[in-house]
Formats: sequence, C-alpha cells, structure tokens
Amino acid sequence: FILLNYSTRDIQSLVWPCRCIQDKMAAEIKNSSPALALVLAPYDPSGGAHLPADALTGARLGCHIVSVPTALLVRDSAQQENIQTLAEDIADDQARCLLEDMNIQAIKCGPVYSPEIASMVAELCSDYPELPLVLHLSAMPTGLDELDADDALDASLRLLLPLSSLLLIDHPSLERWQADELLGDTPDAVETLLNNGANAVLVTGVPGTAGQWHTRFQGHHGRLDYSMPLDGGVRQQDIDSLLATACLSFLAQGHELDNAVESALLHLQERAGDTFQTGMGHRLF
Repeated sequence: FILLNYSTRDIQSLVWPCRCIQDKMAAEIKNSSPALALVLAPYDPSGGAHLPADALTGARLGCHIVSVPTALLVRDSAQQENIQTLAEDIADDQARCLLEDMNIQAIKCGPVYSPEIASMVAELCSDYPELPLVLHLSAMPTGLDELDADDALDASLRLLLPLSSLLLIDHPSLERWQADELLGDTPDAVETLLNNGANAVLVTGVPGTAGQWHTRFQGHHGRLDYSMPLDGGVRQQDIDSLLATACLSFLAQGHELDNAVESALLHLQERAGDTFQTGMGHRLF
C-alpha cells in the first residue's frame, strides 16, 4: 500500500467535482425518464389488444405503461371463448400501490366487464382527479351469459363517464346500445353521452366511404371527422385499443386533448401498414 498525504482540503477538492457529476447524471436520468401512464384493462393472451399490447404501444410513443389486469380473456386470433373477471379489491390494491409509488400522469380504463370494476375505478379516479382518464368502452361479446352486460354498462356510464377526459367507443357498439335502448330513445347517441357527463367522445368505425376508416371526435365545442385507409383484416377492438393507448400516451406527456387525439390518429395511420398474421384469425399490429 502507498500512503498519500492528502489534506482535508485536497480531499474535498477531489470529492466535490464527483458529487457535481453525480448530481448532473441524476438530473439527466430524471429528465430523460419517459412519461408514466396506468392502464386498467383485460389481459388478451393473443397480444392483439389491451394488455400486454398497450404496453408496446406506449413504448413506441415514449411512454412507460404500468398496468393492472381487470379480466382474463380466453381467446385466440380468431375468436373469444370466455372472459374471467378479476377481484376488484386486488385490482384496487395493485392500482393504488402504483399510484402511490410513481409519478403517473394519466389513466386508461376499459373495456369494463363488471359493475364492481367500474365502481372501483371510479373511486380510484375520484381520489386522483388531476389525472386525465381515457375510458375505452365497447359492447359485450355475444354468447357470454355469465357477464351482466347491462349492469356493467350502466355502472360505466353512470360512474366513469363523468370522470373521463375522453370516451372512445366504436360505432357498432353505439348502434347496439341504441337498438337495445340502453342510451334512451335518442337520435344522436354521442349527444346523449355528452349530456350525461362525457367531456369528449371519439367514435371509431363510423360508416363512410368504402376503403376508408372513419372516426368522429366530438366535444362540447364542436366536431371533427377523420378518415384514413386501413387494413380490413384487423379487429375493431385491436384498432381501438391501440388508438386509446396512443391518446393516453400523449396525454401523459402533457399534450392538450385535441392535439393528443390528432397525434394518436396520425400514429394509427403510420401503423396501418405494420399488420401481420399470427394464426388463422385476424391480423395484428
């Protein structure tokens, strides 16, 4: 060993630059950290929609997705066989663990398959009113009698809709709800949703020109219509899941709602050519 004769002042002169470098590196790491967003959604093992697909969409857009599964889907790329909802108390515990630990900037919820999950998410979002909520709803899959579609929808519209910054819903689901009179006797379902507490509504799959995929974005201050070419072999729910998560990612990064929706639609258009075949069913992003 070699003993070097350093004074206290000499040591401080060596340590101080190191501390400055460490502080600078810590600040750079903090500044370069991605925005954080929370997704409460079903788990789709085919990888087409919801979890874990939403995490990949967020990563593409520079957003780190943390997640809480609310249901397990039994499905392949062609069809869905079953849905198993998860206990709302476990989902609530997990969501609160994440929210209390991390600087989450936005929340996405849906689809919602039980009134208990809708109630849990509503209470959670009420405790974090500063976080924008993207609510993704769709009609229940047919043939699954164990799910109470009417109660789940009623709870979602009554409890979650007024808390949402954006509701994303596909046009076929709106038509089913109107046919079943779940939204009342109204000629304009979007206006009904806005009157019942929605801040803004993004409707996908709106009928229009053949070969084009149409959306309608409407809030209390106006309406915008968009269209783009899109692969007809992709499931509607996969498109909507990607679009809702893109909106979530841009909101988490501080974009205003109008800009977040437009940026999300642009991202969807860029991804339109990225579909691929995984099995005997639909193409995936």
